[in-house]
Amino acid sequence: SAAILARALQGMEFDLILCGKQAIDDDCAQVGTALAELLDLPQATVITELELDPGARKAKAHREVDEGTEVLEVSLPAVFTAQKGLNEPRYPSLRGMMAAKKVEIEVRDSASLGLAPDAVGAGGSKTRIVSLSPPPTRPPGQIIEGEVADAVKELVRILREEAKVL
Repeated sequence: SAAILARALQGMEFDLILCGKQAIDDDCAQVGTALAELLDLPQATVITELELDPGARKAKAHREVDEGTEVLEVSLPAVFTAQKGLNEPRYPSLRGMMAAKKVEIEVRDSASLGLAPDAVGAGGSKTRIVSLSPPPTRPPGQIIEGEVADAVKELVRILREEAKVL
């Protein structure tokens, strides 16, 4: 995916490229970072907020980390991968939907971009899935009944003696 996108973007002018956080088929989260590498562009991943300063050709990207929020200043053009919460989707107006129907979208494929079939998709990927299995089953949850004070004591006992987390 990154190879075909990089080839399609050659010769185009742009300030930013937005990618999703990860793919739903293999969960690899590699297209955005690979695209940035192929285009030799700076990148910021899993961002939750983006502030653009086109005059300065810079952007501030915010992302959540264990310690709080990290703010990165990135030169434009750049690649950003979006985390949930970056944007609140909005519904198009009827006028917008009608206008969108009239727009011609150029369709390009690997052949029209001069890429061999084995250079894109699974054949061109640098990663391979070597094993895939469901997660181990978890024991069912417990419901602790009774008075609140007794239930809290029982919960603490379970966490200490059975779960060994306290």
